[in-house]
This record gives sequence, C-alpha cells and structure tokens, in this order.
Amino acid sequence: MPRKRLQVIAPVLSNFFHCTHCEQFFQQTGIGEQVHRTDLEQYPEDFLRDAARLAEWLFDLAERYGDRFWIQVIDPQSLQGFFLSLRHRVRSYPSFIVKDWKAHVGWDRAALDRILQENLAHVLGLTELS
Repeated sequence: MPRKRLQVIAPVLSNFFHCTHCEQFFQQTGIGEQVHRTDLEQYPEDFLRDAARLAEWLFDLAERYGDRFWIQVIDPQSLQGFFLSLRHRVRSYPSFIVKDWKAHVGWDRAALDRILQENLAHVLGLTELS
C-alpha cells in the first residue's frame, strides 16, 4: 500500500545560524550550543510547550502508523503553509490535512485518529479498519 501524505500546518521553531565563520568560532570555543539554546529560549513558554506537544504527537503517529503515512510539517508563515491554510479554510493550529482528503484542527487526538483510520479504510475500500 502506498504511503499517504499527512500535512501538519503548525508554527515551527526556528534556530538562527550565524555566518559560517562565526559558527565555526562558536563550535571551536564550545559556546555554539549555548548560543543556539539562547535563541530558542526567546520563544514564549506556551509556544515551546505546544511545539513539544506536537513533536510528541508526531513521533507517536509515526510509531503507530509506520510507513502508512508520510508526515510533512509546514509552517503557516511559509508560502506553502499560507496557501494550504487558505485552501482548507484553516484559521488555527495545529491543523492536520490527510492527503487533501480531510482537515482536522486542534488538539483532539482521538478525532485525529478517527480521521486517519477513516482515510485508511476509505483507501482500502473498507467501512471500518481494525
């Protein structure tokens, strides 16, 4: 069975890198990790908490569904994220779009699982997937 695309539209943590020379200097002096950690600490606490929660969800989905879904995380501030949000009328995040089939918005894990199961059943021509 071919893998199905699961697009996740959600804000993404960005870690800024400096010029090549500065990065080499930071790494050689042992402060590179500290510099990048300081960058990440500038995010609001709720943003970091949501990013950790989403990462946990995605690792869990990858473990449970294996190679049945190809998970793609897209920042809503990117051009692709903007157009996907418009196309699927998404106004809050995280949003999960299953192979252009159905979108789920929010943190209801059971509802997302139902949508993924429905998609797999639909693809296989089943009414219910065990």
